[in-house]
Amino acid sequence: MILVGICDDEEIHRRGMRKLCEQYFDEFPYAQDYIEFSSGEEVLLYGGEQIHLLFLDIEMEGASGLEVMQKLRRNDRVWRIAFVSNHLEQRLDTIDIKTLVFLEKPVQYAGVAKCLNITIQESEKNKTVVFNSLVGKKSLREDEIYYIKAEIHYIDVFTRDEEIMCCDNFKECEQKLVDSAFVRIHRSYLVNMQHIKKLQSEEVLLDDGTKLPVGRRFHASVKETHIKYISGLLRQRDI
Repeated sequence: MILVGICDDEEIHRRGMRKLCEQYFDEFPYAQDYIEFSSGEEVLLYGGEQIHLLFLDIEMEGASGLEVMQKLRRNDRVWRIAFVSNHLEQRLDTIDIKTLVFLEKPVQYAGVAKCLNITIQESEKNKTVVFNSLVGKKSLREDEIYYIKAEIHYIDVFTRDEEIMCCDNFKECEQKLVDSAFVRIHRSYLVNMQHIKKLQSEEVLLDDGTKLPVGRRFHASVKETHIKYISGLLRQRDI
């Protein structure tokens, strides 16, 4: 099931966006549900199930869409964002790993369909990874994992909210995550590129503020892999 969020301070626009989404799902049947917000503050206070796609108006009273996006960088409650605005000059300001497209008002069906197509495709690639934690099997979506650290006889798996000690082998774990968004940055670290905010020569900064070292022999490959990953996303989203 896909959960669609719609944030706009005008009810008429929220209703219109929902009708466009329902039109898409009439044509391409897929289980869906909706949640509406009348302000950016309501989005930031939301603590329910993960919203797969949030249609987010930029110009609203209170917190603007751009301010909400910056705060959502550290919030897993919203997975992908489609910005909605009358002002095309703000398009470059909305580019982010969470951002799919920039839709100009009045929003057309083709734009909504594109957003939903991409969200479903990326969601289906967001596989579940099973780890052998000290208290039993632990299943995590790939996007929930920030990084994995190798210890002598175990690994630590870090999410936004917890550190999970697991009995898995680090090299086997790396193989399990091949062809995913993970990259080896150090002999002891695997990092999820979905959560890299900034890549520097000697460290990476994650969107939760964590800083991790980049091994000297890994730097060139990390930079190349990260560029390819971001470029691939942008091409797929046609940004």
